[in-house]
Amino acid sequence: MKISILLPFRNAAPWMEETIQSILNQSHEDWELIAVDDHSEDNTVALIERFDDSRIQLFENAGEGIIPALQTALDQASGAFITRMDADDLMPPNKLEVLLQNMQGGRTVVTGKVKYFSESEVSEGYRTYENWLNERIYKKDHFQHIYRECVIASPCWLVSAQLIREDRIFDQLQYPEDYDMTFLWRKYGYQIVPVNEITHLWREHPARTSRNSDIYDQASFFQLKLDWFRKSERGRTLGVFGAGPKGKLVVEQLKKHFEIHWFDHEFENYQAPIHGFEIQNPETCTCNLLLLAVFPQNKTRLEDLVTRLGYTFGTTVWYV
Repeated sequence: MKISILLPFRNAAPWMEETIQSILNQSHEDWELIAVDDHSEDNTVALIERFDDSRIQLFENAGEGIIPALQTALDQASGAFITRMDADDLMPPNKLEVLLQNMQGGRTVVTGKVKYFSESEVSEGYRTYENWLNERIYKKDHFQHIYRECVIASPCWLVSAQLIREDRIFDQLQYPEDYDMTFLWRKYGYQIVPVNEITHLWREHPARTSRNSDIYDQASFFQLKLDWFRKSERGRTLGVFGAGPKGKLVVEQLKKHFEIHWFDHEFENYQAPIHGFEIQNPETCTCNLLLLAVFPQNKTRLEDLVTRLGYTFGTTVWYV
């Protein structure tokens, strides 16, 4: 069955030939590449036009930015399934085959493991994220951790083209769009099917859009997930665990929407309220919902506590 590969790009000349070659090397050959130029100022378009393969199609972005480029690509796609590709990354040779083999029909998102690579050393932060993402594959617990980080790599998924159109997923996207799409999939009842194989090679380099655009900075991700929490989770009382900087941000963002109670293991060290809230003993927490605004290296003590208090990860308690 045909897979439409949606590839938005802007000024991607240093990597585009290698990226397309990795697509041409796919063991599953029934694909089309919908490459959408987001107003490049270099010779990326000329590089793409050198490839003599009718499966490669080139379009101009109807708008400006990655979201309009994805919408333009979806409008042109004719495959039964769609996936996304970034212009600076690589596909393992069996990526499309593996994802398609694991597609279960209906509202299913198939995703696999990722691996960063670089001409220099991959930063510790990206390597930590790689390990965390791949742990989600192993544990099959993506939506339990959705408020922590983006749980599916932006160019590492396969979905039904028909259903993503029916649910108008791309029409609703906001930046950062990869994270927003995972929340939309959750909203519409998509099931994540994890594949225990590396299905995407993520290139780490200083010019990555995620490194250089304000719409992909940490503040944007944080605002998006708290907005989704406010819209999605039902409960009058919210416990926030952790009185550090992240806990303070959570309380400030959500205090108008929930009755907040604030907790910390070191509650005795907080003699005065913070932002008008007393820091309480977590053993006394009886809130409907709980957000853990800490992420200790050894999480056993914390997770044992919230489990003993009757909370369930992914339903009433989440890391944030």
